[in-house]
Amino acid sequence: MSYNHENLIVGCGNTLYGDDGFGPEVIRYIKENNIEFPGDTCVIDGATSAPHYIFTLPQEKWKNIIIIDIASLNEEAGTIKVLNLDQIHEENRYMDVHGLSATYPLHDLKEKVNIKLIVIQPENIPFEMEMGLSKTLEDKIPQTINKTIEILNSMLSK
Repeated sequence: MSYNHENLIVGCGNTLYGDDGFGPEVIRYIKENNIEFPGDTCVIDGATSAPHYIFTLPQEKWKNIIIIDIASLNEEAGTIKVLNLDQIHEENRYMDVHGLSATYPLHDLKEKVNIKLIVIQPENIPFEMEMGLSKTLEDKIPQTINKTIEILNSMLSK
């Protein structure tokens, strides 16, 4: 798959651990339902380590990146927020199972690329492998997609 597109929408997370798989599940839903996005847009299942590697190999064509992931927001499960990269503090950043940060390489891109994160408060992150989203997060997939389209449209209009 080529990542040489102006806009990237990347779902991050681990589908083996409940709600942590939210980002990839949103991407799966988008692909299964043939949901189209405006502009030259690529939709990517970034899984866990992949975002680190994708974002360390930037393309000149990139203009906008939207990341869909979970975050500890100290809010009710299913709460969706849109964050800027500078709202993610390195000490609280997401670390995958290999100790790699999904956001760290993005800091090198933020001067050249518009970056937004669409995050959701998880309900269930099990300590042992347990596939499948909670009903709360599963029900939020369409709303997350609508928010993604809204954010992308606003990024494209700038």
